[in-house]
Amino acid sequence: MKTIFSSFDADPFFQFLAAWTLALLTALVLSSAGVGNEVERQLTNLRASMLEKPASGDVVIVEIDARSLQAVDNWPWPRAHYAKAIDVLTAAGASQIAFDVDFSSRSTEMQDQILAEAIARSDATVILPTMRQQASTVQSEFVESLPIEMLRENAFLASVNVHPDELGQLNDYSFGTTTAGIARPSLASMIAEVSGDIDHSFAIDQSIDPNTIPRLSFGDLVSGNGPPINLAGKTALIGATAIELGDRYPISRHGILPGVVIQAMASETLIQGTNLQNLGSLPTLMLAAIVLLGGILIRKISSAGMIRLALGTAVIFSGLLLLTEYLNLVTFGNVQVMLFLASYILFQKFLTTTRALNTSRYINVTSNLPNEAALLKTVGGRDFGFIATARISDFRELLVVTSKESRRDLFRNLASRFGFLAQDEQIFHLDSDLLAWIVKSDYRNDIVGHFDTASVLLQAPVMAEQTRVKIAATFGISSESVDKARIASEQAFAAGQKWAWHNEEVDQAIGQKHNLLMELDRSIEDGKLDVVYQPKWDLSAQALDGAEALVRWSHPDRGLISPEIFIPLLEQAGRIDQLTYLVLRRALNDLGAWDKRRPGLTCSVNISAKLLSDSSFVDQAIAMVKAAAVSNGQIVFEVTETATLADPDASLLALKQIRKAGIGISIDDYGTGQSTISYLQRLPIGEIKLDKSFVQSMVTDKSNQVIVKSTIAMAHELGLKIVAEGIEDQQTMDLLMQYGCDIGQGWHISKPVSSEIFTAVWLDSVAEEQRLSA
Repeated sequence: MKTIFSSFDADPFFQFLAAWTLALLTALVLSSAGVGNEVERQLTNLRASMLEKPASGDVVIVEIDARSLQAVDNWPWPRAHYAKAIDVLTAAGASQIAFDVDFSSRSTEMQDQILAEAIARSDATVILPTMRQQASTVQSEFVESLPIEMLRENAFLASVNVHPDELGQLNDYSFGTTTAGIARPSLASMIAEVSGDIDHSFAIDQSIDPNTIPRLSFGDLVSGNGPPINLAGKTALIGATAIELGDRYPISRHGILPGVVIQAMASETLIQGTNLQNLGSLPTLMLAAIVLLGGILIRKISSAGMIRLALGTAVIFSGLLLLTEYLNLVTFGNVQVMLFLASYILFQKFLTTTRALNTSRYINVTSNLPNEAALLKTVGGRDFGFIATARISDFRELLVVTSKESRRDLFRNLASRFGFLAQDEQIFHLDSDLLAWIVKSDYRNDIVGHFDTASVLLQAPVMAEQTRVKIAATFGISSESVDKARIASEQAFAAGQKWAWHNEEVDQAIGQKHNLLMELDRSIEDGKLDVVYQPKWDLSAQALDGAEALVRWSHPDRGLISPEIFIPLLEQAGRIDQLTYLVLRRALNDLGAWDKRRPGLTCSVNISAKLLSDSSFVDQAIAMVKAAAVSNGQIVFEVTETATLADPDASLLALKQIRKAGIGISIDDYGTGQSTISYLQRLPIGEIKLDKSFVQSMVTDKSNQVIVKSTIAMAHELGLKIVAEGIEDQQTMDLLMQYGCDIGQGWHISKPVSSEIFTAVWLDSVAEEQRLSA
């Protein structure tokens, strides 16, 4: 069967592709603007903390710390101190002795000579620092500051230049420095004996815990007082850690560290081989984009599936990055990928939501069939011939035997059947119980045959998932408008006919119905409706239990109008709440007056099925009861069994809220709604009210006697009271007392009476005979 979607629903493929394109452009623009750099840095730190590892121990920092400075008053130190350190370290078996101390200026000739001789006689490789710096503040040329000539004769030279980033952090380290055409390896490169392209950098591995790098105080080293430390075959890196000497830099993960510690971490990075090649962000961005594009091109992945694919890609790339860094393979930027994937999800959500909003205007959410707006759009201003409608009879009963999911299946199957009669086989779902279609041209000259065929199509039950449902319907038709076709189906139902043409008499009848509703609204606003009370009699104690509040409308011109006429009017118009407020307010006031004479009486108030799922009504009704002068437990809200079955979850929530407030709950008309014992056990009720159809005929109908007797027993097993309404003779009352029924109600006890009569007869009189004859 064709559907309206072909006209109103765009191909998701193009929306996915648009979201993909916008996301890719967004990621490229944001990345070029530097958005996400800080996030990338924080993610790098997070991975470093997850992969944290100790230093190799091959590099030992000999730190010029505060204690070492206190041992020697003058600074810079005499170079004999460094000579002694070289001798001690050589004797300890150090393979390399590297200095992060400036020796570019001369000291005294004797001190310089002492240090030069120590370097010359050391069996270890001695590395001295050089520094590339600007020649002067007014020149752009750079020069290299070298150790004095006599010191560098027997030493290797290495650059100690570092390059903080735009945030002043020192997260990258170079393999060397070129100054005036001379290439000089970096100190870390020399220590680790790892070469690389001069002027190229690598990221310092911040997963190395700097606290695990062995340290030895310079003062302890030269004095021999320090703790023993194994220096054989290791590199001793001498540099300042004392705050007074400065030379400190911030590093992303570990904060501010001394320069010598950063030199050691850079050396450890090369020693452990974790100076990973950084592929950058672009290759991974392109790979992620290809993955998503592949999903789009498949054309079989849903909107939710594409979002899951994007989220899965994000997880996989994050895990892949962690894995490649753990295995010391490569590293790459991930934030650009995350920007792309997040942007894709946002754009797809936006486009999908926009599409859904546009589509939902033309779709009935219950059945997923095109709705009235779709029908009107299809009809437009052109000549459409005839519009037919089918109104499902007994729709409330249909709600009881089906769920939301099965109703969708039911309407889909109905549409499939009626599609045989419809132009383009399109069936429209207008109201909850109303379907419509444009009559196929083949049937326009035989409308009687058209509806005969429609009736035949409904002879067989319709499947609602696993449930077989027998559907009855009345039909209407109009050549003028959708509304008149709708009215025609109502006319057919009211007249007991199979189908009907629209005519003006129906319009007049609906106008009268509308006028009656307006008069009823005014009567409610002016408080001109009456509330009467039907006594409820305790059958075991032979005492008054309370009353049920009932509403009556005495119209000034039409006389007494039955509640069975005006209450459905209010329910259909969505105005039943105001009437219920009026009845509840009167009942609370009257019960307050009765309570002063006969404490503990109860009063029941009927709550429409329409109101049970209205949270604002439930809140207001509870507030009214709480504000009254009687105990909350003296008020009982009566709800029909079918009301609780229409939407079980919403009903249960509302009933729990009412019961939590201390208000009693009674299930009215029990036995008509097909509820189960297990379902009743879920409800926070205190009372079951047997439907009068069972009670009135129980004397002559043995099967009804069985139903009544078993229901009373079941209620007592569940700890519930049971009320029997419709008691019209003493024989029925005697049977109910024999079966152990708790409360009786009916004309044999008393018809509904005004509050004044209830007070005079049922509160002031003590004789049972007087009560029963009232």
